Amino acid sequence: MQISIDAVKKQRRFVCWNREVVKGKETKVPYMPSGCHAKSNGPATWSTYAECEAATGFDGIGIVLGRVDGVPVTGVDFDECCDAFEGHFTPESRKTIIALDSYSEYSPNGYGAHVLCLADFPEEYRGVNTGKKGDSIVRPGPDFKQIEIKGSGFYFTLSGRHLSKTPADLMPRQEQINALCKHVAGMQAKPGIVVSAGTEEEKYRKLMAGDLSDFDGDHSRADLTLCNLLARRLNNNSYAIDAAWLKSPLYREKLEREDYRSMTILKAIKGGALVFDEEEPMDEDAPTIWTIQPLPKREEGWFPLGEVSLVGGPSGAGKTHSLLRMAEDARQGRETYGHATTASDYCLLLHDRSSASMRRTCNAAKLPVPVDEIMSRVIRLTRAQQKERPAAVIEAMIQSRPGVKLWILEGLDFWTPDLHKLDAVGDVLDELQRVAKQYRVAIVGTLGSPKQKENDRYASGRDQFMGSVAFGRKSETCISIEKTADKNVRKMNVMPRNTAKEEFFFTWTDAGLTLTTEPSEPDTKDENSALARMEAQVFAATPVGEELKYHKHFGSASAFFRWRRVAQAEGKVTLSGKKYYRAYAGGVECGEDAVQ
Repeated sequence: MQISIDAVKKQRRFVCWNREVVKGKETKVPYMPSGCHAKSNGPATWSTYAECEAATGFDGIGIVLGRVDGVPVTGVDFDECCDAFEGHFTPESRKTIIALDSYSEYSPNGYGAHVLCLADFPEEYRGVNTGKKGDSIVRPGPDFKQIEIKGSGFYFTLSGRHLSKTPADLMPRQEQINALCKHVAGMQAKPGIVVSAGTEEEKYRKLMAGDLSDFDGDHSRADLTLCNLLARRLNNNSYAIDAAWLKSPLYREKLEREDYRSMTILKAIKGGALVFDEEEPMDEDAPTIWTIQPLPKREEGWFPLGEVSLVGGPSGAGKTHSLLRMAEDARQGRETYGHATTASDYCLLLHDRSSASMRRTCNAAKLPVPVDEIMSRVIRLTRAQQKERPAAVIEAMIQSRPGVKLWILEGLDFWTPDLHKLDAVGDVLDELQRVAKQYRVAIVGTLGSPKQKENDRYASGRDQFMGSVAFGRKSETCISIEKTADKNVRKMNVMPRNTAKEEFFFTWTDAGLTLTTEPSEPDTKDENSALARMEAQVFAATPVGEELKYHKHFGSASAFFRWRRVAQAEGKVTLSGKKYYRAYAGGVECGEDAVQ
């Protein structure tokens, strides 16, 4: 009976590993999550996959081979048999992998493949290698560097880059392993024909010297290969890969396109084959982790991991400024809006604006970090991506940037087919919810709204959030931002799902976005007095029938135009063409076209 790779991960048979130079040779040294050395033949030093995944400071995770809890796992390693980025395998390696027909994945460097089978290493082949202990056969391959069949006493590195045409489960393959061991043990120990051009180190040195001779002048292939090599060296850190690539001799004008860089790095990290797990994770009982933690004596914070949240408001209201402040505070573990945060990195996807526009917004935000540092976390979606379902695009992005926990989708309303159809909005949010839960990240979408007129209000509650009931009902934290009586002050309404609403007022100063107090509404009596004073000054300077023109000595321009609207409604001012005139008594029309 087969067993899924997820079921195997629950066993205590995993180790962390780091690349280290041992006796002049680069070696993958096993470690326990605590940092102590592990042994591939020491069960007391093994851990579960989850324990290893939670550890930091390691290059990867490995699976210990052999029999654990009655489950036998034998591994087959094909070294330098393929190119994950072009999808090419040598004929012999392809034939053998297909024949084994069990869970397989690319090796971490993308030039090899690992097959994991449910089988015991055949007893008659133990110790067949001179000077080798444990269950192992190693021979050069006919059209690849070498093949290794291993069992107890060894471990294989895991990349998670599943070969899509192989089973998703470890399959029972004892007969196939027996036959393969017999075949490999009888192979002549002569150098194999390696398909890749030189060793990995040689490729890296040539590319970093600007030598593209292995790529027939194809710069894009060279870019992808360099990013693959950098991904291995930099532990799949997308930001570090991007920085190193831009500084390399491969730099050219095309690298200024952020979409090209981000998709190339994504392909390099994932080996050109993204894996989409369609199963819903069973984590309903897991504790909630809030990006912005709850206040004392409150049950809920903002932007929980595994959920979708929304921020809405009219263009220019300050949605992006507010989110950037929260995201940067959370990235650095600082308090934001009076709340403690959970330290987590973020990434922002742009749908409704250009990168240049976003850079201007970052400059205006005046955050205490360099603008380039913020922009390195901003991705402008390509036209092709904008036509895809939001969930598919963000899932690919999440896979390319492991460790990023807060994902901001700028312009989610542009990505929703019909904002007025409940089913259309619901489908988009349901798909995003699945991705958020699957990858345990917080997804925050921004929504625009019509330009506000003076004294308009949009914050009416979750169920009427931005015009569709679905937005409020299918999201967790909802934030609306609206204008106030003071044109320089915004009101932010934070509506968690199950706790009281919070309100904040902010403005912009030389220090950037700054919290302030609620502006007072204008007093009606004072307003009437101000309009009366304005009318007296205007009429004293403008005879009946003459055009009304603003003069500085009248007072503020805004008060003048406000009075003019009121005076026109009262019949004291008349409009002719595009000009305003002081009306005659009784409201008789005047001006250039008036009949005197």
